[in-house]
This record gives sequence, structure tokens and C-alpha cells, in this order.
Amino acid sequence: MRSVADLFTFYRIAAAPVIAAMALAGQRDAFFILLIVSYFTDLVDGPIARWLGKASRSGARLDTIADASTTLAALLGVFLFERRFLEPDAAWLYAFFASYAAAAAACLLRFRRLPAYHLFSAKAAAFLAAVFVIWLYLFGFSRPFLLTVVSLGVLANLESVLTTIRLSRFRSDLGSVVLLRDEDGDDES
Repeated sequence: MRSVADLFTFYRIAAAPVIAAMALAGQRDAFFILLIVSYFTDLVDGPIARWLGKASRSGARLDTIADASTTLAALLGVFLFERRFLEPDAAWLYAFFASYAAAAAACLLRFRRLPAYHLFSAKAAAFLAAVFVIWLYLFGFSRPFLLTVVSLGVLANLESVLTTIRLSRFRSDLGSVVLLRDEDGDDES
């Protein structure tokens, strides 16, 4: 039986194509509201799973899929609705996409799975991205805010690549590459 936390994660997976469809249909309010709800469920699913004693490897993997699909839907909509503001900073956005792809590719090549490290930097980047989306919806575009979010996202993705390089075997829920020990506790092989 699935936990409540898994239901939140499944919601995010199911909502991502709907969020993207709202963006493609030009439904700005629906796009932002559904995206903000997804960010909220992302914020609570992990703590709920740990509180209920239901945290699991499969839950961590599902969370990674939900994070990726939500991120892609969010980027699509933000680009469609805010293109005129984003075009001058396209190089920053390409750097984010490249680092995101590099983090996924490195882990896929090394461990044949997507990273589910749940690094503090990635959590901070996701939280700041959610705040940016809320700010964007309520108050409008802020270039300094965008550049801060993108920069933190790039740094989080680079930490993910470093984590993949440093690990001898795949592990999830690590916190930070700085906190890694040489031991292999929490092994997922």
C-alpha cells in the first residue's frame, strides 16, 4: 500500500503534463496555480514520509521523476509566458539546462539511474525556484531573482555531478558531497 507521501509524489508526476498543457494553451493562471500546488506537495512529501516511517528508495526515485517532470513543465511555462524577459539571459538558461542534463547523464552513465541524492543545494535551489515562481505570478519578473535562482540551480547540478564522481556505489538522500564519507553505508546496489 502506498503512503500519503507517495500520493503527493504521484500527483506531481500526473500534474506535470497538465501544467505543461496549461502553458501551451496560454492559461497563465491555471499554469501558475497548478505549479505552485506541485511545489507545495514537493515541500511536504519527504517530511511526511519520514514522519510516518515510510521513506523508501522507491519513494526517492519517484520523487526524482516528479522533480524532473515538474521542472521541465515549469521551465516550459515560464519561457512561454515570460519569453521577452528571458531572452537576454538565454546563456544563463542554457547553462542551467546543460548542468541539469550533465547531472542526469553522469548518474545514468555511472549507475544506470537518475540521481536521487536530495542534496541540500538542490533542495535550496528548488525552494528558491518555487519562491521565484510565486513572485513571478504575484509581482512580475525580476532579473536579479532569476539570475540568483539559475546560479544556485547550476551550482546544485554541479554538486550532483561531483557526488556521482565521488560515490563508489549509488546512494540516495546524501545531503551534501562535502558530508560524504568513504564508507558505503546506505548502499543501494
